[in-house]
Amino acid sequence: MKKFRNNEEKIQYVLDGIEEGKSTDDIAKDLGYKNYKSLDMFMRREGYIKEKRLGNYFPKNGRGIIQNENKPHKASITNKALEIIKRFNEGEMSPKRIAHESGFETSKEMANYMKSKGFIWDSHRNNYIPEQKEIDLEPTEDLEEGEYDEEFTIERFKPLLEYLFERKEKLVEIIESNLAGESGSMPRYVVPGIFLTKSVHMSNQLDQMVRDFSADHNISQRDIFEVALVDFFKKYGYHKEVETMLKSIE
Repeated sequence: MKKFRNNEEKIQYVLDGIEEGKSTDDIAKDLGYKNYKSLDMFMRREGYIKEKRLGNYFPKNGRGIIQNENKPHKASITNKALEIIKRFNEGEMSPKRIAHESGFETSKEMANYMKSKGFIWDSHRNNYIPEQKEIDLEPTEDLEEGEYDEEFTIERFKPLLEYLFERKEKLVEIIESNLAGESGSMPRYVVPGIFLTKSVHMSNQLDQMVRDFSADHNISQRDIFEVALVDFFKKYGYHKEVETMLKSIE
């Protein structure tokens, strides 16, 4: 019987032994167990389950020793791993269904398998890629096709939401102004000051449009020009000046 300093060394010995092709009965005897059933009970107590298609153990919750985890360059690329990547590229099935079609009970088992073969999950590509850095982003087992991480999406748009909230009064004003224009009602402003006569040159077609609008809506041409100028200044950089002018008569 071999001697081990702790259970972690035992687990590593089991994983290495299976990877090398040793029988589980022989590995069990090396660890001092009667047979493979006792070995299996030990591994389950330590949080490991047997992946049937691979014939090796993986941590049930994804935390623990994964065979070849620190040696991605030595992991063999199998047809099965390539088939999984191909299915994700096609985008026709959810991670859960791809796992089932590939012979895994859960997508977690599939992720552990891909990890053992030197692949990690890339959320931007929505597929597995060769491991290059210590990031383990695996597909969530409970998410079906078309679902997404809602918290991530909210965080992504948080700056935009804050920007809109800070300018909510202006947005309401713009929306209500547009709605008023669509419904045919026109804003009226009480403009303070002394009235002056000002000559303006314009196209005869614009002049006729002013005359027609004045007659159709029973509004003076002076009011038309006042509304037009006030809205123009508010829209193109003189919003504060206009607000100050209009508030001066309150």
